Amino acid sequence: MNEQELARQIVQHLDRGLGQIKQGTLYQLQSARQAALDGYREAAQPAYVPAWAGDIAFRVSHNRFFSLRNLLAAGLLVLGMVGVTYWQVVVQGNDTAEIDASLLSGELPIDAYLDSGFDAWLKRSSQ
Repeated sequence: MNEQELARQIVQHLDRGLGQIKQGTLYQLQSARQAALDGYREAAQPAYVPAWAGDIAFRVSHNRFFSLRNLLAAGLLVLGMVGVTYWQVVVQGNDTAEIDASLLSGELPIDAYLDSGFDAWLKRSSQ
């Protein structure tokens, strides 16, 4: 038996009992059915949002490790990483630029000549 046959048999069985129901009860059932169908039509509108967004928010907020203290620690960690990256790029980058400028202008400090790598570079570049 498929779904269509089962539905037809259920409808026939329910229709047989209609003769025994009072008129006021029939009206209440009809108005309740209409209200349910109207609610179904309104709820059936598609929602254009990611289906997983609500689930992620629920899991994060109900996780036992999610707390203000952990969120603050993670924020400080990210802020520290950004600070270290900035320091490496800007501050150390300026030191390299100063050494390059000194090398080109001939005003290199004594420490640069003591570096064995610099001596090897001089020998390679003169050949």
